[in-house]
Amino acid sequence: MLGAVEVRGADGDVVPLPSRRVAVLLAALVLRVNRTVRIEELVDLLWSEDELPSNPRAALQIYISRLRTTLGDTGRSMIRTGAGGYSLRVDPEQVDVERFRTLVRTAVDTADPAARIEPLTAALALWRGEPLAGLDAAAVARELIPRLDEEHLQARELYFDARLATGESADLVPELTELAERHPTRERFWAQLIRAHQASGRTALALATYGDVAERLRDLLGADPGPELRTLHAELLTATDSATDAATYSATDPAEAAPVVPRQLPASIPAFTGRTEHLRRLDELMPTASLALIIGPAGVGKTSLAVHWARQVEDRFPDGILYADLLGFSPSAEPADPHTLLSRFLVALGTPPDRLPATPDEQIALYRSLLADRAVLVVLDNARTADQVRPLATAGSRCCTVVTSRNELAGLVATEQAEPIRLDVFDPAQSKQLLAARIGKDRFGSDPGSVDSLVERCAGLPLALSLLAAQIALRPRRSLASFVDALGEGPLDALSTADGVGVRTIFSWSYRQLRPELARMFRLLAQHPGAEITLGAAAALAGVPVRAAGRILAELVANHQVVEVGPDRWVLHDLLRAYGQELCEPDEADAAFERLLGYLVHSGYAGAILLAPARVRIELPDPPPDVELVVPANRDEAFAWFDGEQPNNLAVLRAAAGRYDVLLWLYVWAIADYLDFRGRSGYPQAQQLALEAAVRLGDLTKQAHTRRDLARGHMAMREWDDAIRQHELALGIAEELGDEAGIAHGSLGLGRVYTRIGEHRKAIEHTLRALRIYERGDYEGRDYERCDHVHARANALNNLGWYHSELGEYEAGLDYAQQSLKLYAEVDSEFGRAVASDTSGYALAGLGRFDEAIALYAVAADVLRRLGRRLDTADCLMAMARVQDRAGRGEGAKASYAAALEILDALDHPDAATVRQCLAKQR
Repeated sequence: MLGAVEVRGADGDVVPLPSRRVAVLLAALVLRVNRTVRIEELVDLLWSEDELPSNPRAALQIYISRLRTTLGDTGRSMIRTGAGGYSLRVDPEQVDVERFRTLVRTAVDTADPAARIEPLTAALALWRGEPLAGLDAAAVARELIPRLDEEHLQARELYFDARLATGESADLVPELTELAERHPTRERFWAQLIRAHQASGRTALALATYGDVAERLRDLLGADPGPELRTLHAELLTATDSATDAATYSATDPAEAAPVVPRQLPASIPAFTGRTEHLRRLDELMPTASLALIIGPAGVGKTSLAVHWARQVEDRFPDGILYADLLGFSPSAEPADPHTLLSRFLVALGTPPDRLPATPDEQIALYRSLLADRAVLVVLDNARTADQVRPLATAGSRCCTVVTSRNELAGLVATEQAEPIRLDVFDPAQSKQLLAARIGKDRFGSDPGSVDSLVERCAGLPLALSLLAAQIALRPRRSLASFVDALGEGPLDALSTADGVGVRTIFSWSYRQLRPELARMFRLLAQHPGAEITLGAAAALAGVPVRAAGRILAELVANHQVVEVGPDRWVLHDLLRAYGQELCEPDEADAAFERLLGYLVHSGYAGAILLAPARVRIELPDPPPDVELVVPANRDEAFAWFDGEQPNNLAVLRAAAGRYDVLLWLYVWAIADYLDFRGRSGYPQAQQLALEAAVRLGDLTKQAHTRRDLARGHMAMREWDDAIRQHELALGIAEELGDEAGIAHGSLGLGRVYTRIGEHRKAIEHTLRALRIYERGDYEGRDYERCDHVHARANALNNLGWYHSELGEYEAGLDYAQQSLKLYAEVDSEFGRAVASDTSGYALAGLGRFDEAIALYAVAADVLRRLGRRLDTADCLMAMARVQDRAGRGEGAKASYAAALEILDALDHPDAATVRQCLAKQR
C-alpha cells in the first residue's frame, strides 16, 4: 500500500489484480484490515456519481467475487461478509501499512529518544513512493491518500524530533529545509529546522527562518504562526536578549539600569473583522477589572481578538506588553510551565538573568514588585488551567491581564474575579464581512448564491472561513461554486491546506486533551442526527446513567466541545459534528444509534400511553440493557418529553430508515398522538417514513395501521380525497387478512371522512359496520390492534350521534351521544366525555336548547385544552361560537372565535382564514 498497490504470494511473486476497481476495493479493505467496511462506503469509493451502476450492491458483489478469486484458495476466508459490509481478515503483519503503524506506535511508547530512531527508521523504510500509487479513483485521492500522507508526515516529524533530541543538528538541515519548502504550512518542519539552526549555533539564521515562515503563513493562511513556533521564537529572543544584556550590563544596582519596555505581541491578524461588542466589552472592563478571560471553542478567534485589542490599546500601557503562549492544547508539547515563563517575563522587564531569584515564590514577589507602579498589559494565550495563569497574572493597579482558553477556567472567575468574555461563532453577516475582507469585494460580489452556501457550510467558524478565504485567494481562476462543491464532498478535507493544516488538525488538539470518557461521549454525540440533543438521548447514545451523562456534558461544555442551549439541551457545532463522526468506528456508531432508538421508543411509548390511555397497545422489544429510560410520570411530563425530542424526530427517523425499520415504525407509533394533539409539523412525513418501513418489512398489518394514521393527518389538513384513499387501502388489507379489529377501525375512520364531505348516510353505514364488530367483542385482532371494546363502542356511538345530527335528526343524534357519554363515564375517560359533550351540544343546539348546548361546549373545550388537544379544542370553540351567535350572544361568539383563531394561527392551519372571516363579521 505504501507505494504502488501490490499483492504478493507466499513465494514473493506479485499477484496481478484484474482491474482498477478491484485494486480500489482491496485498498479500502486493507486500510480497515480486520474491520467491517460498510457497503455504502465501498460504493462511494468505487464509483463516482455519474458512473454509479443501476444496482450498486449487485455490482459490488461481483467485484468482491473477483477479488476473492484473485486471492486464490484463501480468498473466501480472507474476504468475509459481515453486518452491512465486508472485511479483510489477515494477520496485520502481512500489510505494510499495519507494520508501519506498529513500528510508529513502538517508537511513541519509547521514552528514550535514541531508542526511537531505530523503529522509526524501519517504519519510514517501508514507504516505496506515493501511497496507493496507480489508483486514480477520485474518492481514493480525496479520502484514502491524504490520511496515509498525514501518517507519513507525522512519522517523519517524530523521526527528526528523536534525532534532534540526541544532539544531531547540522546534518538534518538540508533534509528539513527541503521538507519545509515542500510543505510550507506544516509548522512542525519549520520548528525543527529552526531548532537545528539554533543547535548548530546559528541563532541569527534561526530568527531569519522564523521571520520567513511567519510571512509565508500570513500570505497563505491569513494567520500568524501557531503555538510551537511562537514559543520557539520567544526562546530565541530571550536567548538573544540575555546575551546582549550579559555583554552590556554593568550595574551595581539594578535600579540604575535603563528601564526596559517589552513589546512582545505577535503580529495581528490581517483584515480583522467583527467582534465589535467584545472589543467594547474589553474597553469597558479595563482598567476597573484586572483580569479578562476570553473563552470559546477551537478556531473561534480568541487569540485574534486578544491580540487585536491589545494593539488597539498599546498607548494605555506605556511600560510594555508581555505575551506568552501557555501551550495548553498543543499536540506536540507539554503545557508551558508558568514559572519558566515568569523567569522570561522578569528578564524582559529588565532583571539580569544572573540576578533572578532562586525560588518560584521569590520570583513571583519580584514580578509583583516590578509591576506595582507600572502600566503593563499581559496576554496569556491558550491557557489550559487556572494554575498556569495565577503566577503570571498582574496585580498592579495600572496593569491588566488578558487570558484566552478553550476551557472555562471557573477557578479564575471564582477566586480572581476574572471577567469572562465568551466567544461564539459568527452570524452570517459577520461571516460575509470576514470573507469579503479576505478575498476582495469584487470576487465576493461575483456570486452571491455561492457566498451564501460557503458561509452556511463554514458554520460561522472564523478559522474555517479564514482557511477557505486563503484557498479562494490562492486560486483566482476558480469559481466560487467549485468551492461550494468541494465543501459538500467533505468539509473537513476542503477546509485544510495541502499538507494537512486545517480545521481537523485544530479540533484534534482539543480532542486529545479529553479524558477517555469525555472523548467517547463527544464522538458518540456526533452520531445523533438531530439538531439538539437532550440529556436522556445523550445518556442513551453513550450507554451511561443519566446523572453521569449530565456530569460529562457539563465538562464538555466547559471545554467548549458542545454548547448548552437550554436546560438539559445541547448542540454540536456542525464542523465539530463532522469531526466527531470521523472519529467513530462504524460498529461503535451503529451501537450508539441503536441505543438512542431504543431509548426513544420505550420512553416515547410510556408518554404515548399517558396522552391517550385508551389507545390500542403494541408490543415492544426489550429495551437496551445499558440505557436508562426517562419515563414521564404524568401528562405534563409526557408533553415536555415529546416537546424536547420534537426538533429531532424527522432527522432520527430518516437516519433509521432501511437500517432499523422495526424501531422506526414503533417510534412513529409513539409520537403519532403527540403530533396530532399538538398540531406539530412533521406528522405526514413521519407517517410516510413509517409506511415505507412497514413495506420494507413486508408487514401488512403495520401497513394498514400506518395508512389509517396517514388518513388522520390528511383529515386534519382537510385533504379529504387522500384521507379516503388511505382508509380504503387500509380497509382492503384488513379484509384480506381477515383482521376484524382492523376492519372495524378502518370502517370507523372512513365514516369520519365521509361526514366531513357531507355524505352522512355513507358515514352512518360504515360506522354501524364498526359498531357491530365492537359490540360482539369476541374478535381476535393483531397484537397492536387489540382494543378496549367499551371505548371502541363509545367512540362509534358518539360518531353516530354526530352524523344523525348533521342530517337534522337531532333527537336520534342526542340519544346516541348520551349512550356514548354513559359508556365513557363507566371507563372514566376525560377525553371521551369531552367529545360526547361536544356532540350532545351540537344536537341540543339543533333542538333549540342553546343554553344547555353552550354549557356542554364550554366543558368540552376546557377538558380538550387541558388534555393538550389543540386542534380538537379549536374545533369545539368554533362550534360554540356558532351556537353563541345563533343565541344572540355576540360578545361570547367573538371571544370563542378569537380563542380558536389563536390556536389555528399557531398551527398554520387552513381553517384560520375561515375563522378570521367569521370574526370580522362579528365586529
